[in-house]
Amino acid sequence: MCKTPASPAFQPVSLDGRTLHVPRRSAHVPAETWAVTYNGPIPDHWQKTARAKGFNILARVRDRYHLALECRVCGTVTVHKVFTLRTAQPACAGCAEIGRRSAAQDAGLVYLGRDPEDRHYGRYRIPECGHEVRRQFEIIERAAAGKTAIRCETCLQAREEDEARRQGWTRLGRDPLGNPNYRLYRHEACGHEQRIAVTNMSWGQCDCATCGESWTAKPSTIYLARITLPRIGRTVLKLGYSANPEKRFRHQLGLPEDAQVTFLRLLAMPTGHEACAAEKRAHAELGRRFRQAVVPPKLYAGQINVVTEIYAPWLLPEIERVLTRIARDIASPDGTRAA
Repeated sequence: MCKTPASPAFQPVSLDGRTLHVPRRSAHVPAETWAVTYNGPIPDHWQKTARAKGFNILARVRDRYHLALECRVCGTVTVHKVFTLRTAQPACAGCAEIGRRSAAQDAGLVYLGRDPEDRHYGRYRIPECGHEVRRQFEIIERAAAGKTAIRCETCLQAREEDEARRQGWTRLGRDPLGNPNYRLYRHEACGHEQRIAVTNMSWGQCDCATCGESWTAKPSTIYLARITLPRIGRTVLKLGYSANPEKRFRHQLGLPEDAQVTFLRLLAMPTGHEACAAEKRAHAELGRRFRQAVVPPKLYAGQINVVTEIYAPWLLPEIERVLTRIARDIASPDGTRAA
């Protein structure tokens, strides 16, 4: 999301002992400039317009273009241009702050003020832990309505770090691939760094892909196979991974006896973990770019015991290109390893 240049939402200055709220876009103007009244008349029709819009004009300030408007609801004084008063509904800084403070209270937070870097955000304190968080006003309104919850990133990170330590890992940070459900961890026993789902770490389901004993640490294979199904007169491609592709096709896919299987490519992978991650990324890419090549499960129902990973034969060149890229990344010493 784009951010506006850093500047406070409203810079309070003093006008005859009263706080004068200056709009965010004018915060670059020195405070003492606003405290100077402009010696010019205030026409009656200006006052009439101001009262109709919920304000009283207290004075002209800074120059002939600006007015100090007192809100007739909360009493707050806000600066607005004469043009704004004449052509639009001026906004009261005090009423806005009251609304934000009320929404924060309903959401179980303490409102600390506008965020200085983005006008859409505010700063809040979570009473339970005392930490400060930065949230969009819209999110706070949704939380106040019970539609979402506000969690503390500091406490969440501390909890994730503690869960990792209990399992023999160190939490390094967020997932480098951007998946919000994953984090990057380092295995303390061997130093291997690995992406692991947060929920798997919390339950201890986090075998190391380097020194572990499960399938994730053992060598695996990404395969590309052509499957011909005579009973339904259809030929498809299947992209997957397995430590033993032939065994998988013979015993696990439920293929009919007359099915013909030809392995078009077998790509050796250092670990099952890397094979799984690379295969998932390949399916995500192919499904996004060539949605029409994904064969619906109903077209091979009762023939292949899967509901995904099946593609039309014409996609073969594209799948080959994806596998070639995976092979290059695995072989390259400084390449991005599948994670």
